Amino acid sequence: MSGSLTRSAFLALCASIALTAHAPVLAQATAKMTLRLDWKPGGQHVPFYLGKERGYYTAEGIDLTIVAGSGSSDSVKQVGAASVDVALVDALVLVQAAEQGVPVKAVAAYYQRTPIALLSPKAKPVTSVQQLTTGIKVGSKRASATYQGLMALLAVNKIDAKKVNLVDIGFGVQPLLVGQVDSLMGFTMNESIEAESAGMPIHEMLIADQGVNAYGLMLVVNDKLLAAKPELVRGFVRATRRAVEAAAADKQAAVQALAKSVSEVDLAREVRVLAKTVPFWSTKGADMASFGGQTAAGWQQTVETAKRVGLVETSPAATTLFAAGMDR
Repeated sequence: MSGSLTRSAFLALCASIALTAHAPVLAQATAKMTLRLDWKPGGQHVPFYLGKERGYYTAEGIDLTIVAGSGSSDSVKQVGAASVDVALVDALVLVQAAEQGVPVKAVAAYYQRTPIALLSPKAKPVTSVQQLTTGIKVGSKRASATYQGLMALLAVNKIDAKKVNLVDIGFGVQPLLVGQVDSLMGFTMNESIEAESAGMPIHEMLIADQGVNAYGLMLVVNDKLLAAKPELVRGFVRATRRAVEAAAADKQAAVQALAKSVSEVDLAREVRVLAKTVPFWSTKGADMASFGGQTAAGWQQTVETAKRVGLVETSPAATTLFAAGMDR
């Protein structure tokens, strides 16, 4: 019919108008977020890169930027000052920050338990905590998370730190490789793989298996962001859980996503790092559905560990350290 629209043309016009009307709303709903890692990007961080690549964060209205970190202490300061929106922070460092009045809370547990371990050569392994009092040289960097882990290990096993032959070393495993120390504190997914890649088979003693009950890395946000935009934070946690599940299911794809954003990635090494990281994401083995969960009881154990080690003088209330229900 001349001068009038057919039914199909009319419907197409309506759809076009509807899409045009909604486009600005969708654009306004997208929020920029910056995530600060605890350290330089590696296999343990691949979910964030995979989630960006597959659009999980975009689906939650988030335009995510990922920046490298330089330790949990720095990351918690950055998020406390609102210089970044979310950060990966060690749970014991968060307890310290809470005592100092830094306005942050954990919204999800990235590691359900600490991955810090005492590493020694398989040819001459340290197989019990009591061996640490026999004169063997233990390498660790003071003021680092691994040093705190060592102090926690000694405290819960009632060992006087003065009876341990502690050697202050820098980062890396070279002191162990050349025999400067007999063992060193490190992360199961980092220093252990670094030493084995250099040709030294490693025996690991996870401090979590020796009585140290504490959360590991946490996803932390500023209190003001949490109060102002709780749904945005929930969306970030939801997207991260999807990414964690996808990374655990397809490690090669996850590491490839990292390699597309970060230069000079050793794919084979980072796949190994990821494989050792996956068990810390969940409390239920291979089931990643429990990712992010936090409890007051879990935080109370973490606070008690921090207090026992001397990281804090007063114990912050466990319920003030985390935001319940953000993982769902």
